[in-house]
Amino acid sequence: MPAAFENLAIAQQRDTLRYATIRGGGYRPSIRRFHVGDYVYLQQTAPTTLDVTAGRTILRVREVLPSGVLLLEGHDGVVWKDHVRNCAPCHPPNVDGTMDPSLAVVRAGLRCMLCGSAGQAARMLVCDRCSRGWHMLCLTPPIYVIPAGRWVCPRCTS
Repeated sequence: MPAAFENLAIAQQRDTLRYATIRGGGYRPSIRRFHVGDYVYLQQTAPTTLDVTAGRTILRVREVLPSGVLLLEGHDGVVWKDHVRNCAPCHPPNVDGTMDPSLAVVRAGLRCMLCGSAGQAARMLVCDRCSRGWHMLCLTPPIYVIPAGRWVCPRCTS
């Protein structure tokens, strides 16, 4: 029994020293360096602990900004912005680098620039330049068929 107490005292002392180092500023996490073309995991946090949709998404680095922000591109061609601290390197050998814009999904809560409604996500177009949402029937003239390829909104074309 005395050996167990000695081990406990050693563990407590080690934890006290580690806590003092971290709280005193002695521990600096290493900033990861990413390059254009690297694949990364983007850690997405769940709004609640019961949300099972949060997870890791594999994205490709499109651009590295000096502030530590990465421009990331998904398999669907959608561009994301996030800081390097939310990204982890990904090295799977079976990542397919081809882009397929038909996989694009309108993110939850995206509002139409004209009517302001977030409903009817299936009938919403997302601009390939500014990533703003536009309902197909709110546009002038209205669009009834989803256009093939890239689509640019009226604001970006003017």
